[in-house]
Amino acid sequence: MNEHNRESGPDSSVENESRRRFLGLAAGALSTIVAALIGIPLVGMFFGPLLTRRKELWLDLGAVSDIKPDRPTKFTYSYVKIDGWFEKTVYGTAYVSVDKAGMIALSNICTHLGCGVRWDADRNAFTCPCHSGVFDKTGNVVSGPPPRPLNRLQTKVAAGRIQILIPEV
Repeated sequence: MNEHNRESGPDSSVENESRRRFLGLAAGALSTIVAALIGIPLVGMFFGPLLTRRKELWLDLGAVSDIKPDRPTKFTYSYVKIDGWFEKTVYGTAYVSVDKAGMIALSNICTHLGCGVRWDADRNAFTCPCHSGVFDKTGNVVSGPPPRPLNRLQTKVAAGRIQILIPEV
């Protein structure tokens, strides 16, 4: 029997076919394993920041003794916000006052279109310079287009210092 006949016999084609199938399956399995080893960390890197639980942050505004007894006192603050893969510094202003009901901290952002309100001592009210919105000392709408009161911020006092809660950091 010559070599040509041995290779082209019925048994050799079955062996070649099963060898090709085995090599194809082995190559596919190896490719899948390599893709998983590379892909899983990449997926974690890209989607991890989106799945991390947001934390609350208590920011120090200043001493309780800094609050003026007859009107809201302006405090400015800043913090670093992490949004997915980006970090940015957020600046804000809060007005804090103390009355019989306790301490009230209000955001200075108008609920109409997001303009910055300021305390007007002559009018004894918060005024929005953009669209003439007016809020009373506790943040309730007095006149103008704002649809709701100023946002109240949760407060606490720790070691004689005022802190406000920033819920999403």
